[in-house]
Amino acid sequence: MSPNDSDILVLRKLVEESVSRPMKTPADFQFLTGVIQERCKETLGVTTLKRIWGYIDGYDTVRYSTLSVLARCVGFHDWDDFVAHHDKDGETSQMVFGRTLYAADIEVGGQLRIAWAPDRRVLLEHLGDGSFRVLAAENSKLKVGDTFHCSCFILGQPLYLDSFVRDDNAPTLFVVGNKGGLTMAERG
Repeated sequence: MSPNDSDILVLRKLVEESVSRPMKTPADFQFLTGVIQERCKETLGVTTLKRIWGYIDGYDTVRYSTLSVLARCVGFHDWDDFVAHHDKDGETSQMVFGRTLYAADIEVGGQLRIAWAPDRRVLLEHLGDGSFRVLAAENSKLKVGDTFHCSCFILGQPLYLDSFVRDDNAPTLFVVGNKGGLTMAERG
């Protein structure tokens, strides 16, 4: 299987949709390794991902095990399950993931309420371009004033907060809702 195989191209598209981020920069691939680790409890190297996406030149083939990890990342059992069940046009993502609220659909200054188990509740303000600030937090490690970037909120999926900043600390990746994902994501 070469990185230009049509099934792999569809898988790449589904992965990008599932993380709401196109793979265009080294930071994007670093982010994706964190998402894969969180979702699948497996590690794929940044260089391997860059080769699959054609960001750098490399191998002419992709290992079955690597493709299976990427397929699991978007909700399939393994590579064979993906090949057998995905829509060749990449329309599977709507079946894999729950209701999605996109940052682009929230006006600047708009508020968003999110929650996850067991009893975490957070009120966010959209700062624009997918950046958010925490306005209120109950039973959460998130604190008022924290900022982060997130392009979509998917019910039933963990929330990956990119460029998470608290006080004057360096930006980092922060994940909420590891067990069971978001239970609420609504404007308000």
